Amino acid sequence: MKHISILGCLWALAATAAVAQAPTPSTKVLDERYGFRGVRFESDTSALPDRALAEVGGTTRFYRRTSEVKQLGEGEVSSIRYGFYKGKLALVILETRGISNSRAVLVAIQQQYGAGTRNSPFRQRYAWNGKAVTMSYDENAASNDATIFISSKKLRAQQLKAEYDAAKKLSPG
Repeated sequence: MKHISILGCLWALAATAAVAQAPTPSTKVLDERYGFRGVRFESDTSALPDRALAEVGGTTRFYRRTSEVKQLGEGEVSSIRYGFYKGKLALVILETRGISNSRAVLVAIQQQYGAGTRNSPFRQRYAWNGKAVTMSYDENAASNDATIFISSKKLRAQQLKAEYDAAKKLSPG
């Protein structure tokens, strides 16, 4: 009986040590990756050799990778777009369809970057705010489709300032 309890204690101690050594998901990982799937923010379009222009929105050109695997964790991603501002990767937008895909992608994100900040228990809206990167997950309450934005704080700030300056020039006064 004594051997069983000693073995149980040793097993519990080993399990605790293994958990303690596992990397903790955090926004630090988000900042370290500084991009998505090996393409780092501030890279030029040559970082996507298999790119196809998807759309142009204002000062941002969005591309898709023609060979992109549209899977994140156990969830299927319906769309992945890489947004380039002034020729540099500034943001990535992922979209999911349906509750099972959306929630599976959310689980994968939370496993990598932590639980995120959730302002309301009634909405599936989360945010991760690193030093260099920000990410958000926003799920539509009716369709359960989700949109995930990952962006470089530096390039986003430059873009917002340029848009503000342009609007200021257009306003009378």
